[in-house]
Amino acid sequence: MNKNIWHAKNVKSILKELNTDSNHGLSESEALLRIKKNGRNILPEEKKDSVFKIVFSQFNSPLIYILLIAGFITLFLQHFTDALIIFITIILNTTIGFLQEKKASGILNKLKSIVKVKSYVIRDGLEKEINQSDLTIGDIIILHAGNKVPADCRVIESHDLKINESALTGEWQPVSKKIDVLEENTQIFDQKNMLFMSCGVESGWG
Repeated sequence: MNKNIWHAKNVKSILKELNTDSNHGLSESEALLRIKKNGRNILPEEKKDSVFKIVFSQFNSPLIYILLIAGFITLFLQHFTDALIIFITIILNTTIGFLQEKKASGILNKLKSIVKVKSYVIRDGLEKEINQSDLTIGDIIILHAGNKVPADCRVIESHDLKINESALTGEWQPVSKKIDVLEENTQIFDQKNMLFMSCGVESGWG
């Protein structure tokens, strides 16, 4: 059996395989070792556009196309003053657009660094609040109504746990979750014992 088919394994075997405990969780020292080995719980960053690509994108506009055509026509007709004004307008528009896009990108990056999503886990036998990025394989996550699922995970205990998976499936109706073992070939949308990152907890706890 593929070791990543968690939905087809029982809770006891999963806890044993991940060397964790449902009541005690990981120790802080073990969690740090696993983060160092496996990396942080974050999605890959989107590749930033190069300066050239940002500048080039400013020309991708019907208005700019019209101005360029008008500029070359006036230049061909030897109306040099009009052509100069048109080309200066294009340069100013491109410069302003480039600066605005760079500024917006910088603000967004700052917001990402400031806003930290919190998660609740059991570490050293205690419930603790940590940053979502500090979650690691084997962590026991506590979820209540109103929480966002901070990582893909297997349900090991639940009570009336219902998850909004509309971001994943497009279905608005919440999905009831359980701990039962499923068939290995169960499709991801039917994996009722699995939770997926960024989906919301509608009710219950797990």
